[in-house]
Amino acid sequence: MGGGAKYNLKSVQWKEFYINELFEDIQRGKRLTKANFINGETPYVSSSSESNGVDTFIGNKEKVRIFENCITLANSGSVGSTFYHPYTFVASDHITHLKNDNFNKYIYLFIASIIKRLKSKYNFNREINDNRLKREVIILPITENEDIDYKFIEEYMMNLETGMIKKYLKYLKYKS
Repeated sequence: MGGGAKYNLKSVQWKEFYINELFEDIQRGKRLTKANFINGETPYVSSSSESNGVDTFIGNKEKVRIFENCITLANSGSVGSTFYHPYTFVASDHITHLKNDNFNKYIYLFIASIIKRLKSKYNFNREINDNRLKREVIILPITENEDIDYKFIEEYMMNLETGMIKKYLKYLKYKS
């Protein structure tokens, strides 16, 4: 895939969509205190804005919510931090997981970057709760029929990924 106008965000039409229209499964994680952590290898995702929200690694399997292949949105703490998780993880009660079984990595990454913009509306004193999330809208590229243009989103993100890989390989070649 090359660059060019074909992958220009200004070249497509956009439309507003409610977040709860995009995801068939929207659920908060479950409260788990540090005193109840069991050592293990499963990522524990909380409201951190760093390391994809992974706070630590635990072995808890009971009385927790386990998710995979979804987006997480921090409700408190680093409010608005949004990440894509292709792996299995345990979710804290400070995050909401957003899942659509029809989405792939590229669609999730694109939508996560759009949702992340909600960060400016919220802060430590104004958290994202379930009611506020239901009212949130984001804008996405659309087709001529005003449906979400998933093909454009995938190709746009694949093009970005290819460009980054090429830059990285060029850097590695230059360093050696």
